[in-house]
Amino acid sequence: MDTSKPERYSQNSYIQYILGVEALQQYMQWEEGDTVLDAGCGTGEICKFISQQPGVASVLGFDVSHDFVSYASQHNSAQNILYHVADVSYLSTIIKPEWRGAFSKVVSFSVLHWVRDKVTALKALHSCLKPGGEIVMIIGTDKSKTLQTYLKMAAHPRWETYLKDFVPNLFPWPSGDLVNHSSRLLEECGFEVLSCHVKEHRHLFESKEKLRDALCAIYPHLHYIPQDKHGEFKHDVENIAREAHLISGRDGHFKITEKTPFVRARKL
Repeated sequence: MDTSKPERYSQNSYIQYILGVEALQQYMQWEEGDTVLDAGCGTGEICKFISQQPGVASVLGFDVSHDFVSYASQHNSAQNILYHVADVSYLSTIIKPEWRGAFSKVVSFSVLHWVRDKVTALKALHSCLKPGGEIVMIIGTDKSKTLQTYLKMAAHPRWETYLKDFVPNLFPWPSGDLVNHSSRLLEECGFEVLSCHVKEHRHLFESKEKLRDALCAIYPHLHYIPQDKHGEFKHDVENIAREAHLISGRDGHFKITEKTPFVRARKL
């Protein structure tokens, strides 16, 4: 993910926001006094949405990016929201005494495919939950057409000169782990899986430029590409995405189609 330009990410991450709101509306039941942890809060839009739900007492959002956290604090603040810089990949930033067993709910949307050691991350989130607390996640698997496009662009021969120092740092969730509506990884980390569904989503765009901007919202590749070549790079992203059947349509009727796993689990 490109964490260097929070404003651009916030403006073009509405797909992630829409999916997050849908996950919350379908899989989260709010209770009076809920304390909520958003693991990988990005620029804070979901934190603000959660803070406005009936019964929610407080929301704590953390993200690895100082710039994202600063943007969230300025643009998506509320009296019952706190933001912190922390990295779910490093336990020292998560296992704080005041966070241990402090939250009734945890959400983590489109985050864990950036984490190599998922077991350690899940155990950290497990430790933050109260007994019986719930986690709702949106995860990107190795079958994700979006993530496949991301990796193909990282190895694209046309751009390899510029991307020689770029490390993708993308670790998709193994799709083979999500079997019979359950997850071995989650069970190993002390969770009971309550539901695990893969849903197909379609998102429409009125222009090719908006489609390309939405695709590139998570692309740190652009940080390595000269500004005058961004248009060409986005053109190639679109072509790769079409080959992967991620996008379709022409002449003002563009569509992204992706299958996304939603997971809800409870701390045993």
